[in-house]
Amino acid sequence: MKRSLSCIMAIDKYKPAIAMLFVQFIYAGMALFSKTAMAKGMNPYVFVAYRQAFGTLTLAPFAFFIESKKAAPISPSLLCKIFLVSLFGVTLTLNLYYYAMNYTTATFAAATTNTVLVVTFVMAFFLRMERISIKQWHGVVKVLGSVLGVSGALVFAFVKGPPLQFMNWYVENKKEIPGPSMKATSNRGRIKGSLVMLSANTAWSL
Repeated sequence: MKRSLSCIMAIDKYKPAIAMLFVQFIYAGMALFSKTAMAKGMNPYVFVAYRQAFGTLTLAPFAFFIESKKAAPISPSLLCKIFLVSLFGVTLTLNLYYYAMNYTTATFAAATTNTVLVVTFVMAFFLRMERISIKQWHGVVKVLGSVLGVSGALVFAFVKGPPLQFMNWYVENKKEIPGPSMKATSNRGRIKGSLVMLSANTAWSL
């Protein structure tokens, strides 16, 4: 009995971490499916419009029937904040993100989301919303985590190895991929895609 209770308590303790890992798996799958859609010729702006439309239809019933009683009263200040969050956090971010995906890979798109944490941390520091104390261990951990996040993104941006053939998927679909995939093979396209992806992550952080 005590063991079962301790197991339940341990699961409850790690629920946020498990949920965060689950969200990261969803992000990875989203990057793969999105890259496939881009490679098939889907316009990135149309893709964003469809994605937001389906998201709205899915979440609207929950917002109306479950969360409407908990909602804050509508005010001009709140509407302004919602507008800015929608402009930078959704519209601008997603359009830049999927435009950049035409020139990069799904792996790169998923890896560079780590820079969102770093850019947000730097913005918060300069806006004095975040404090760093190098004399304390958590301050050192924040700085080291930021450096590791940027380093990982740079590795994916500049290190390019041979294509991996997994169960002949790459070979079978290589002929079906149209022109946009060729952009990812050029250095100019990779640099352009990397810069646009960084802009998307900066808008998301903002």
